[in-house]
Amino acid sequence: MKINKISAALLSFFLVFAACETEESIEITQPEASFTLLQPSISNINLNYNLPNNEAFTIVWNDQLTSSDSYMVEVAPNSLFEEPTVIGSSTTDRFTMTVGEFNSILLDEGADAFEPFAVFMRVVSGTMVSNAVSFSVSSFSEAAPEISSPDSTFSVVLLETTPNDEAINIIWDDPDFGDNSSVDVVYAIQFAESDTNFDSPVTITEQEVNDNAELVDSPESFTHEIFNEILLDAGLTAEEVGSLDIRIKATIEMDGGNMERFSDPVTISVTPYSVELAPILFVVGAGAVDAGWSWDTPIELPLQGNTYSGNISLINDAFRFFTVNNDWDTGRNYPFYEGAGYTIDSNLENAMDGDSNFQFTGTPGEYFIQINTDAKTITLGPPVVGPNCNFDQLWLVGAGIVDAGWSWDSPVALPCTGNGTYSGNVALQNDAFRFFTVITDWSTGTNYPGYADNGYTIDSNFSNAMDGDSNFSFDGTPGTYFLTVDDINKTITLGPEQIQCEFPELFMVGAGVVDAGWSWDSPVILPCVGAGVYSGQVELANDAFRFFTVNTDWSTGINYPTYENNGYAIDSDLVNAMDGDSNFEFVGTPGTYTVTIDTGNLTITVE
Repeated sequence: MKINKISAALLSFFLVFAACETEESIEITQPEASFTLLQPSISNINLNYNLPNNEAFTIVWNDQLTSSDSYMVEVAPNSLFEEPTVIGSSTTDRFTMTVGEFNSILLDEGADAFEPFAVFMRVVSGTMVSNAVSFSVSSFSEAAPEISSPDSTFSVVLLETTPNDEAINIIWDDPDFGDNSSVDVVYAIQFAESDTNFDSPVTITEQEVNDNAELVDSPESFTHEIFNEILLDAGLTAEEVGSLDIRIKATIEMDGGNMERFSDPVTISVTPYSVELAPILFVVGAGAVDAGWSWDTPIELPLQGNTYSGNISLINDAFRFFTVNNDWDTGRNYPFYEGAGYTIDSNLENAMDGDSNFQFTGTPGEYFIQINTDAKTITLGPPVVGPNCNFDQLWLVGAGIVDAGWSWDSPVALPCTGNGTYSGNVALQNDAFRFFTVITDWSTGTNYPGYADNGYTIDSNFSNAMDGDSNFSFDGTPGTYFLTVDDINKTITLGPEQIQCEFPELFMVGAGVVDAGWSWDSPVILPCVGAGVYSGQVELANDAFRFFTVNTDWSTGINYPTYENNGYAIDSDLVNAMDGDSNFEFVGTPGTYTVTIDTGNLTITVE
């Protein structure tokens, strides 16, 4: 037992001694105090313009040095912080900023909207500066586009004679987007009459350039012709000075909803020209021999569709067109039409007389003049005797036309019976129909709005059928009426049935009728133009032909002896062909003539 106690005492002494030696050899240290900005859990931030008040980021730091309650947060576009920007302060160990606040700071730092931008951030307390952390941030645009040209001093008078010249060039800048921006911004130019607050603007997002549709972009130019159309669509009045507001609309299409920005408007002064066609052109001048330089007897060329036309006697002298009777200020000279892109007959040239009138240089005589405002041509041709219309007849097809129906088997013809006037008896019932300009061609139809929208006054017995094609609907008492379409006075009227001719038209077929020949492919039609009178233009050659009362029916032919035996006085240029069928033969000078058969006075004339 004594031995055991001694051993235990010795062991305790050893342990104490060993422990003392170990304590002297271990050096225990504390970590150095630091001021550390903790690395955020995210490094890529996409700012959402739809949520400007949401949190963009939160940073947290650990300050073991200052025990401060005043911290400043700085950002810079690089890690050197050569010119840092203070973006906010905090009295705690964290800092939060909203989407809208952070977006404005990034743009100020030079970020391009919607492009990744590296930004460095640190915290400062007195002289102590934390480490830096970095983010890649995509901002959104805040600034609106800015128009630099034109400004409020701009004014322009548009001219019909310079349709392809530049009228206005609009230039703008989008300051939040760099030259190399990868963002697709769709720009539009909006035009509105001043003081309308762009309630119903004319918006142009693309233009036809070299037959291609191209999106508008700065700068964007408009010609006189195109800009004039914009002004009229915006509600400005032709031939009057008006105020126009212009602004730029910038749209970015995004999954979260399109972002739209508008520039401040610019107000300019503009004068558009009228595109409405005068109902009549008047010709005055010594070259128009029946008129002279006086308003006593001007030559009148009525408008039919888009064409002015009429017979005119011309001598080698000057004349001019006018849109208003007895108003010298409405004159349109040679350069007016030349500048507007018209192709002008070679027998007409610039008179170079100080007023640049037209000069007729051809063989003096009577001509048929046409000014086609659609094709932009001025032509001279042989005079026209008898009715003058854009088409020989209109065709009526539809269930409302008793003798036609919706088929080309038996369309009803409404012949040209006067200058710009088509008329004839038509059997009508309560159903729909349509007018056509070319037989068997559905694409040439004109429906109710086609006439109504062009200013026609339409008989109350007709209405819009509202049948998907907006055809005419006859709503009156079924029966036969005298239907008239007047393209000059723009009226469609119904009247009592008139006794006119036994047949709606006669057909001419034969080798002597140049455009027909002995075939039913293209017979020449002589429409009924009055009580018992058939008349029309025919190109005749020295050969035989015959009249027929029914298209494609050889049995309905009427030859020379039939008319002769019924007491008709027949023009000396027509004789009995003595060809077995006793057809007519033309023996005059080949050319185009007006052939007239008057069944009342029993005459056949070629003029």
